[in-house]
Amino acid sequence: MAGAPDNFSNTTIVIGPGKLYADLAIPGHGGRLILDPSDGAPSLVQNPDAKHIGYTLEGTEFSIRPEVTNFFADETSFPIVSRVQQEVAQVTGTALQVADFDIQEILNPTATRTTISGIDGIHFGGSPLLTYTCVAIVFPLEEDPTRYGVVQLYKAFNNAGIAARVTRTALAGTPFAFQGQAIGTRPVGDQVGAFWKQNVIGS
Repeated sequence: MAGAPDNFSNTTIVIGPGKLYADLAIPGHGGRLILDPSDGAPSLVQNPDAKHIGYTLEGTEFSIRPEVTNFFADETSFPIVSRVQQEVAQVTGTALQVADFDIQEILNPTATRTTISGIDGIHFGGSPLLTYTCVAIVFPLEEDPTRYGVVQLYKAFNNAGIAARVTRTALAGTPFAFQGQAIGTRPVGDQVGAFWKQNVIGS
């Protein structure tokens, strides 16, 4: 009688650094984010408006989780039925390039970009509309650093707003939490995002 084999593999471990990009084109169902084979950056042919979010304090984290409601019967202390009520997918971290207003425009989903003579910035306050963006984390694979892994949210907004502490003892950074939104016209199971890796260089 045989036991289950071990599955220890250091080649499927994920370690950065990764890069976070925003303002990407939303791929069609069955499509994907096309990467430049030289450095893994989004191809400008597919994504001419892609913006790199720049330095982060401690990298970027992604999470995908269902929120479940459990139903109980009086006769047992364990749930007898469980149902998924919500799903939450997000990309979080802390952006350090606080004075980059291309980035600030992405991080503040109700802001308006302001560029006038001698002034570069954003204006905010009073807008009821959210501006959405498509974001992706791209990172080299431990098994082959010429191939890449990708976590992508098709439609998201930064639900953390902007909050930066300015002090002489530390770098200012503003937290971000890009929250994925469902696109109802996409097939069930592919409405929010994807997590994949290249098996072939440049694929």
